[in-house]
Amino acid sequence: MKVTFLQDLVCPCSGDLELTRVLESASKNSQNSPEIMSGWLRCGTCGKNFPIIKGVPRMLLGPLRSTLQEEYPDFFLNSEEHLEGEASGGQESKLRTMRSFGYEWRHFSDIRPEGETNFRWYFASYPPESLHGKVLLDAGCGKGRHLFFAAQHARKVIGVDLSPAVDAAFDNTGHLENVHVVQADLFRLPLRPQSFDMVYSLGVLHHLPEPEAGFREILRYGRPGADVLVYLYWSLNDEPRWKKHLLGLVAMVRRVTTRVPFPLLRAFSWCVAVGCEICFVAPYRVLRNTRWKKFAETLPLKLYADFPFRLLYQDQFDRFSVPIENRYDREDVEGWLMRSGLENWDIVRGSGWRAMGRVSSSSTPAKAKEIVA
Repeated sequence: MKVTFLQDLVCPCSGDLELTRVLESASKNSQNSPEIMSGWLRCGTCGKNFPIIKGVPRMLLGPLRSTLQEEYPDFFLNSEEHLEGEASGGQESKLRTMRSFGYEWRHFSDIRPEGETNFRWYFASYPPESLHGKVLLDAGCGKGRHLFFAAQHARKVIGVDLSPAVDAAFDNTGHLENVHVVQADLFRLPLRPQSFDMVYSLGVLHHLPEPEAGFREILRYGRPGADVLVYLYWSLNDEPRWKKHLLGLVAMVRRVTTRVPFPLLRAFSWCVAVGCEICFVAPYRVLRNTRWKKFAETLPLKLYADFPFRLLYQDQFDRFSVPIENRYDREDVEGWLMRSGLENWDIVRGSGWRAMGRVSSSSTPAKAKEIVA
């Protein structure tokens, strides 16, 4: 954690934080700015302690705090401070989601050249020059792949993730002076409302128990006039019947795979990825420039034709691991945007929905209430 991050970071209760203890520091970035690798923060309002572990402040509340002691036992073994324990009742799906993404991004942790192509696809409506001088919030940053490329253009980017994936995000972006990473719940963000020029959340909201509430929550952190960009899965309701049946089969298999140990699920996902490569991706690659082009365009997963197999493999693990997966029609996404009060909104179709707009300059979104399934 860079010392300069303290000016942006607050307790989830909105209280100011104090750096009470530094256990390890380093100079990780090219500007040799001080980087706190481990230590403790304390809220002057509610009195809660928050650890800094492996360079990342861990601002979790409730039963999620206990996961830190499970993940990082060595840190707490040698620490005088402690975290108050709380029961995890009613949080099972959130805990599985947290562990799933933590496992995924630790095992697929590297940022590869194709990541920039992926970033440009998501941000197609926002050319690099439009990000210059802006402060961005990445709500659900995973391993930091979008953080890394956004930082090449923006003034500052702050990445938040609920899971231990923040370890990979810090490893990938900690050397960048204008990037900060924090582990926190999207519904309890340790940041000041209306602090960002752009808020984006890509492939995250549809995994929440109440996705629209999460969407409304992140809007609170955009300044009036701030850009908002989210990506959501689509329902395939307007696609051919065979594609809907295929998706239904995937949904049935997910009832089992979301309970399978992660190492076993990786092996299963690799087999699925090989099958998808043989049945869909390779045929599309061969047929897309032939007289069979029209047929080739109907094949699912064709977007993977221009990417390495590893990305297809990783995405299959993602698909079969996370316990909650919501999908939407265009009308559903339009409803989100209209109810949120966003201005100048638009929806772009293509392997899902990219929805965008601007925070109203005349009102501030109310704090959303999470509904826990």
